[in-house]
Amino acid sequence: MNYLALTGSPWQRAVGESNSQPTDWCSAQTLAPRIAAWRSWLSSQAGGRWLLFQTDPMEFTAALLALWESGRSAVLPGDNKPATLRRLGNMVDGIIPPYPALASVQAPLSQDATRQQHATPAPLPLQAQREAVVLYTSGSTGEPVMQPKRFQQLEDELDQHAKLWPLEGCAVVSQVSHQHIYGLLAGILHPLCHGVPFSARDSRYPETLAERLMDAQKARLAAVVVSSPAQLSRLPEHLHWPAIIRRVFSSGAPLSEADALRSEQLLQAPVIEIYGSTETGGVAWRRQQQSACWTAFPCVDWRIEQGKLQVRSTFLEHPEHWWLQSDRAAPLDDGFHLLGRADRVAKVGGKRISLTQIENCLSLQEGIRTARCLPLAERDGRLAIVVAMEPESIPRDHEMRRGLVERLRNILDDELDNVAIPRYWRFVEVLPVNSQGKHDNALLSRCFADLDDDRQPRWLGEVSGSAGIVVIHLEVPSRLRYLAGHFPRLPLVPGVVLVQWAIELATEHFGDIGTFCAIERVKFQKILRPGLRFSLHLERRDDGIAFHYDSHHGRHASGRVVFTQDAPHD
Repeated sequence: MNYLALTGSPWQRAVGESNSQPTDWCSAQTLAPRIAAWRSWLSSQAGGRWLLFQTDPMEFTAALLALWESGRSAVLPGDNKPATLRRLGNMVDGIIPPYPALASVQAPLSQDATRQQHATPAPLPLQAQREAVVLYTSGSTGEPVMQPKRFQQLEDELDQHAKLWPLEGCAVVSQVSHQHIYGLLAGILHPLCHGVPFSARDSRYPETLAERLMDAQKARLAAVVVSSPAQLSRLPEHLHWPAIIRRVFSSGAPLSEADALRSEQLLQAPVIEIYGSTETGGVAWRRQQQSACWTAFPCVDWRIEQGKLQVRSTFLEHPEHWWLQSDRAAPLDDGFHLLGRADRVAKVGGKRISLTQIENCLSLQEGIRTARCLPLAERDGRLAIVVAMEPESIPRDHEMRRGLVERLRNILDDELDNVAIPRYWRFVEVLPVNSQGKHDNALLSRCFADLDDDRQPRWLGEVSGSAGIVVIHLEVPSRLRYLAGHFPRLPLVPGVVLVQWAIELATEHFGDIGTFCAIERVKFQKILRPGLRFSLHLERRDDGIAFHYDSHHGRHASGRVVFTQDAPHD
């Protein structure tokens, strides 16, 4: 199938059903009835901007294309947390509901296509200068900043992808969020424009990725994997990785050379890194197995002014203006070399401190994967650091943690000024990232939120599984308010506090869960002591939540909390 430009609505072209297409994958044929159903539903709704957050790739794509075909644009937030929806609610004309709640959308999917089309307006053509999507990127303060994208901007970048990395004979598997520009372009729009299938289900986990790759192999299609450094760094060697993989993409954060080479060896495919941002789109690419040098896209102009990279391209909102990146760079004969972010400097105690130097020094130590340092505004700018470690090196209790902090502080003391040694330390297996796979100060700062609220556990990251399930990694702070007097010689977290934490964190993740009614099947099996690391597993139920607390010692507590739903007001 030949490439067709985005404004040509390539998903509308007549294509015969392919016998070789993997089942449960997304294609023009599987999308058509869903797009029509969404357009039918939208025909009675307001125009303008509509907020779209949908984790299911097929339903996301269908809703997005229906918005476009009905003359609307899509606002794509990075998450659907209640606070995010409240913040954006006044900026949009409507919110696309989740698929399971859409009886009006589900019903037309089983109706005859002619009946569907009779009530549905014809699709509108896509105009190059019309707004297609509004994306969000973290600003310097961590507050999201709107980034509108016209169809022309998306189309220009897709044209470059098509020329550099055509997809004929391929099937695309994405491990990254389509709410971000990289996942949207590489994981959904690029295969749509080429007329090739892409995975219609979440493929974040290695086991699922291996299954999707096997699907493609059985269909005699070469797989293209759209991934990220966080995903590639965790590829297990024990899984069977099919050999028919044309290429692997990575973006969102720097990919270490070791992870790049290891991924190529495991997957037997070239790993292509794409450097860019929400504002600039793609800027350059490289394959570390060949060179550490970045090669700019053919249509991207670049220059280095005072050590900082500047770019200019049609991917930008204002293509005639130079855009200043936050990265330092050095020119090379055939491209440029990135030297780290230019703003990774903090002023502490009147001295300029390189945060990158601190991170690099720690990253050289045995058992440490990487580290991220940041000043805490609430603590007079004193430095804090989150250290990602190998699982066997993670401190599991108060004594282990204290010994590790002392050892690392001594190492830094040999290299750095005393004022540059972080005051606050957190240890994790993986640095927390947002839905685009990037580190942002808001998430990193949350690891230190217990400093300002002695009622909360120490948050160390979380993993969302299927809908309605989340696992939160936590630690008992030694200064937790509830330890006082409970008990004088054996401080431990009271059981009622564990239930309260479960309710509060469930409300944060699942939104309004109703009015408290009862606690059922509660068991307290092991105590939680100061400094102990543990995980909270939360599951949303129709009538409330189920929870359990676990650590390397085993199960600590479990139970169910029942809520009643408030009756709607007239």
